[in-house]
Amino acid sequence: MSMARYKLTVCYDGSDYYGFQRQNNLPTVQQKLEEALSTRFQRQITVHPSGRTDAGVHAIAQVVHFDVDSEIKTSSFGYSINTLLPKDIAVTSCEKVSDEFHAQFGAKRKTYLYKICLCKIHSPLKRKYFHICFYDLNIAKMQEACKFFEGEHDFRAFMLANEEKENTVRTIYALSVEQADDEIYIRVTGNGFLHNMVRIIAGTLVDVGRGRIAPEDIPKIIESKRHVGTGKTLDPQGLYLESVEYI
Repeated sequence: MSMARYKLTVCYDGSDYYGFQRQNNLPTVQQKLEEALSTRFQRQITVHPSGRTDAGVHAIAQVVHFDVDSEIKTSSFGYSINTLLPKDIAVTSCEKVSDEFHAQFGAKRKTYLYKICLCKIHSPLKRKYFHICFYDLNIAKMQEACKFFEGEHDFRAFMLANEEKENTVRTIYALSVEQADDEIYIRVTGNGFLHNMVRIIAGTLVDVGRGRIAPEDIPKIIESKRHVGTGKTLDPQGLYLESVEYI
């Protein structure tokens, strides 16, 4: 049989992994996924993700593709492959796609969710899945600041200062802040993101909520292209890759 390409949607708890991408002698999501697929098909399988996630970052719907010379019953593939995966990784859907499909290069939009828990004391049960914030935040000010991030901008200020990247222009289609009881949800959709960009945006919004940065200061921070004016890079465990869109 000739090679066929399949698209998988994968959910994972990143708490115990050193990110998605394979690393020597360290557990990663890619390693576990490729080991399961290679066992299933009795040959070496390589997966190609929509993008990498850092150590401790979670995914609600990461997308990967792989090629194999076997026919897959897509409707039940998730059930069978999940028996070979650890309990903190699950394939939630499988579909056959054209040879032109590419999980990374074909992605048009990505949505990330960042979760914050407002706690006056440490919260052991939420520490792996939220950024724990001990300060009161002005949610209205954070919401007001969101509009200044939207649109096409050079987001060089929102990447780590010691990193180099040739093209730092990105488009943010939507950015929102919502609160439910003691939990805050920051959701951002864009055509792509720089390394740590979402976590730095979240940290900047927290500083807006604390009154350290005014909402109207955001355009000046973006225009400065200097990381020194932003909020800190928030913890990875509050970050979730929520969805990847291809159309």
